[in-house]
Formats: sequence, C-alpha cells, structure tokens
Amino acid sequence: MEQKTGANQFTMALGEGVDSAFKKLASEILKDGALSSREKSLIALACAVAIKCDQCTRVHKKQALKTGATQEEIMEAAAVAGLVLMGSGFNTASALLDDK
Repeated sequence: MEQKTGANQFTMALGEGVDSAFKKLASEILKDGALSSREKSLIALACAVAIKCDQCTRVHKKQALKTGATQEEIMEAAAVAGLVLMGSGFNTASALLDDK
C-alpha cells in the first residue's frame, strides 16, 4: 500500500468533503488542457523543488514519470527551479547593496 503524503493525511483529517474537493481540484488542474498533463507534472515538480519540499518533489517526480516525462526532462525542470530559487536569493541579497 502506498504511503499517504502529509497533504493527503491532512485533508483526510479535515473530512471527506475537504479531501474530495482537494483531490477533484488537483485532478481538474493537472488534466490535459492548453498544457499537457506531462508538462503540468514537470511544472509541479519544478515548483516542489523551488519550495524545497522533499516529499512533494518525490510525489511529483513519480507523477511526471507516469505521464511520460523522461529523467532528463525531470532533471532540467529541477535545474530551472534551482536557477529561479538562486535568482530570488540574489534579489533578496541585493538589499545589502542599499546605502542606508
């Protein structure tokens, strides 16, 4: 049996209505649309990396693989996330350049 994520455990603890609504929302957002479910899964993976959520990263990697993403695409998505995170760190660090 697959272990539930913290998010799944939390929505289940809040009740069936919340759990069902969360799963339905996720399903609606991640289904094929203007972006394919594969592309969306890579975006989700990159977001998970950027927010530094290890459990999220593992869950979204598994989903990305299920939707047909390659290991190379997963690594590139993660690298883009790391770059964005580094850039935001540099933006924050730029406050040190203020003369005040």
